[in-house]
Amino acid sequence: MDGGRGYTEKDFGRSFPSLWVWIQTNSFRKNPGTSLFVSLARIPTPFFGIEFPGFTAAIWHNGELIPFATWSGAAFDDIRISKEEVYIAMRSARHGRSKYRVEISVDRRNVPEVLLYAPVNFTRMEPFVWEALRATVHMRLLDDKGNVILDDMGDYAGLEVHG
Repeated sequence: MDGGRGYTEKDFGRSFPSLWVWIQTNSFRKNPGTSLFVSLARIPTPFFGIEFPGFTAAIWHNGELIPFATWSGAAFDDIRISKEEVYIAMRSARHGRSKYRVEISVDRRNVPEVLLYAPVNFTRMEPFVWEALRATVHMRLLDDKGNVILDDMGDYAGLEVHG
């Protein structure tokens, strides 16, 4: 396949967060070439069981990378997670003010999942993580004035919800 796009990641840690949400798709119906990645978690540290909340997300659209992340000052407007749906709304930050807002909704009903192995207690791998690879994402991207830049459905999305 020529001209395809992919996604890869590597975790150099020895344990998984106690809770996380992960969403990723490159397959938007009306906007080929647009990609979405979202990861939010309670991140473990090796220091006495201390965890901290963090997130990173990015949208690639029309040749622009739009980051939403803890380190960039982005913030959540809303997070709702249930057995039926994941809904996340967040604002980016640029020079102290929001430039974009994104609303992401994933319908979890009737989405097949597979069980993956993961590190447990720094010592062994066990079946631990349910992952879907055929979820559908509805994403709306708005500018700072509320104008809709993108309103589209992303197919074949990866989805993990744990904790």
